[in-house]
Amino acid sequence: MIGLLKTRSFRFWIGLYAVLALLPIAVSAIAGFVLLNQSVIVPFENVAEQQRYHAGPTQQLSILMKDTLAPVDEFASGANPTGPLTYRRLREQIEAEFAILEPHFHIETGARDLLQRAREDWIAADRSATELISLSPSAMEKDAGRLMRQFHGHIAAASDKLSAVYRLISVAISADHDKAVLYYERSIWIMGIAGAASFLTTLSGIFLVGRIMTRSVNRLVDGAERFAQGERDYRIEIQVPPELRRVAEEFNRMIGRIKMSETALADLAVRDSLTRLLNRRAFENALTETFDRVQRRGETTALLALDIDHFKSINDTYGHAAGDVVLQEIGVVLGKNLRSFDRPFRVGGEEFSILLPGTTIATARETAERLRKAIENHQFRYGTDRIDVTVSLGVATTNTEMDRTSLVEAADSALYEAKLNGRNRVEVSIGAGRKGDKVA
Repeated sequence: MIGLLKTRSFRFWIGLYAVLALLPIAVSAIAGFVLLNQSVIVPFENVAEQQRYHAGPTQQLSILMKDTLAPVDEFASGANPTGPLTYRRLREQIEAEFAILEPHFHIETGARDLLQRAREDWIAADRSATELISLSPSAMEKDAGRLMRQFHGHIAAASDKLSAVYRLISVAISADHDKAVLYYERSIWIMGIAGAASFLTTLSGIFLVGRIMTRSVNRLVDGAERFAQGERDYRIEIQVPPELRRVAEEFNRMIGRIKMSETALADLAVRDSLTRLLNRRAFENALTETFDRVQRRGETTALLALDIDHFKSINDTYGHAAGDVVLQEIGVVLGKNLRSFDRPFRVGGEEFSILLPGTTIATARETAERLRKAIENHQFRYGTDRIDVTVSLGVATTNTEMDRTSLVEAADSALYEAKLNGRNRVEVSIGAGRKGDKVA
């Protein structure tokens, strides 16, 4: 019978046992079914829908609005001339979130009104920010303070309204959850009364269905509680009934999307915002992992230290925006010319480090030379200007006598030699291979 339950819907079995039962039992069974279907399943579906279409996007909107403060403030203070680009990117994301959220926002009127007022505050904030970043240098000192206050005030007002919207959504979600639990208990009570008055066949059938439903609904409740407590890896496993299985599947998909968003945020902490390469923090962690493998397995890893030749001259000649383009393009070139498991990092202004796992000194030198030629032959352009870019590289490999500090120092020393010997060349650290030969 359990096998049949897995292939038949809950509605089918309620109908079958209603036929076998006496009239009062049939009425009780139908009443229990209605309670389960309309007052348990539907509220849980509402919870999943509101989490997906209301709570998540509302939180994302609030975060994005607060993120707009930094680039505008930094631009106004002169600390970040690229602030307007960052702000415009965030503005596009905010408009996209509003466009996604509003068609699905069909909860109570107060929340819809708050969302509309939050959008109006955002439009006012955007006007102030747009006017601010469009000010001429002469007008900046006069009007920047006023516009900044207006911008901050509108953003704060919009965030407050979004927080109020989120609270209303949370109340609605809690109410749906409580309603589902309440009516689930009532449905079990009704089915228990029906089972007590039924024949043995009807009693056994109701007991079996009730047991499966109890387990499934408890898993849903337990899953919701674990999610609320922060367990993002937990997944609800429900086979029957199919109706609750669909709710569980939707809930699992929602948790997966939230976990992906949180993973993306964590990834930002170890990524360089300009080149999208891993940053110095990630490099330090990778060095620790590398030497763990060296000690456990005796694996040889090569380190390339790469520095852009005369990068200051590029900035002075073409401007810092052109320098940023060069850095981004070098990140692209590195990605195209390295193996999938090689790991490039931006560790400083124009400095890059590359870890090559399982690589001998000869292969590392060939790789460094390939990168040098690829960058030298790459056409770097900024507007109508063509920028000639070369790099110098130092190569070092691990050995049993090295630690992470000495490996970095060896690669930096080889890079220093490459700079001294005329730049646009590869040098290999003493002890890792011959030093000073020009690679053909």
